[in-house]
Amino acid sequence: MIDLYIDFKCPASYLALQPTLAMSDKLDVAISWHALRSYQAPLLQEKPDEEVGERHRRVRALARQKTHMLYAGVQNLPMQFRDPPTSADMALAALCVLTARGDDPLAFITAAFSAYWTGDADLDDGDIVAALSGAPSLPDAESARRQLEAALKRSEESGIFTSPTYVVNEQIFVGRENLPWISEILQPA
Repeated sequence: MIDLYIDFKCPASYLALQPTLAMSDKLDVAISWHALRSYQAPLLQEKPDEEVGERHRRVRALARQKTHMLYAGVQNLPMQFRDPPTSADMALAALCVLTARGDDPLAFITAAFSAYWTGDADLDDGDIVAALSGAPSLPDAESARRQLEAALKRSEESGIFTSPTYVVNEQIFVGRENLPWISEILQPA
């Protein structure tokens, strides 16, 4: 079993989806999906009087975005960055509702990632989230948001702070770059 913590607005989570699913299929290992709110910084605009620290943050953020775009191209995934990034809390809450009900959330996860990264959808809007493929009905948005906040608190208490994060055999792995190692750990003996 792989516990996978994702955020729909996180480019690294979006890029981890297909390789993770391929590994899961190849090794016949189930994935337990978890919602995690990550911080996505907006791109900083260059200023004529910027200080070294400001320039450093701006250039690093731009380099991260270019790296994500490179990997999106390798995977043949469309990817449009939003500036500033928008909230995906209602979609994360829907993921919590689906997993709490014991539903398979994969169709919803795929639709939510696509809607955010290619469709410019507002994943903090309950009606939009409910319209996504496989989305649960969320008649009580506040209850769903409370489930999300409780899940986020449990994640934080477990030491999970960013996405994507994989937990395998009680070991925490941050980022899809760990998939080869995770695959090795999960190989049948």
